[in-house]
Amino acid sequence: MAGKEKMLSKAEIDEYIRLHYKPEKKLGKSFLGILKGTGACLGGAIYTGAQRPLGLEDLLDSVRNKIELTFSEKLMELIKEKGRKPADIYKKADINKDLFSKIKANKYYRPTKETALAFAIALHLNLKETADLIGRAGYALSSSIKSDLIVQCYIEAKVYNIMSVNDSLVEYGFKPLTGRRFG
Repeated sequence: MAGKEKMLSKAEIDEYIRLHYKPEKKLGKSFLGILKGTGACLGGAIYTGAQRPLGLEDLLDSVRNKIELTFSEKLMELIKEKGRKPADIYKKADINKDLFSKIKANKYYRPTKETALAFAIALHLNLKETADLIGRAGYALSSSIKSDLIVQCYIEAKVYNIMSVNDSLVEYGFKPLTGRRFG
């Protein structure tokens, strides 16, 4: 648990943001333009350059083969892999027992991005593992969102103290991941 009680300085976070912040750019291509050339749809069949068109059954098989664990299932798997007790993790994430019970009981429960990130910090996940976990809830970390960069900064520095992360987020004018919320 290296760096458990450490808090990053404002200068360290400012430097991290300076190096990693990429303002969102407007894309010039339409959605259709992005898809152009990846396959044509003719009469309900999709042609991808293969000898035969892919039918609905082929597409469904492809989707079934790609189904992964849900956020809830992956969270429970990670807790077990880390050899921790669920109560230790939800307390370290500053998540209340009722919310954790909802997540555990409903494998399709979709937490907020902040809650998902709090669990990533409590589990001491690296950036790749964090991206995987929050991705299962439909979220991503972005280099064009400064609050995401603050969280990333803590993860890269291996400072896994949720209160320190929350304090830094509040200091920069963002809502904390857990606990204190402002209106």
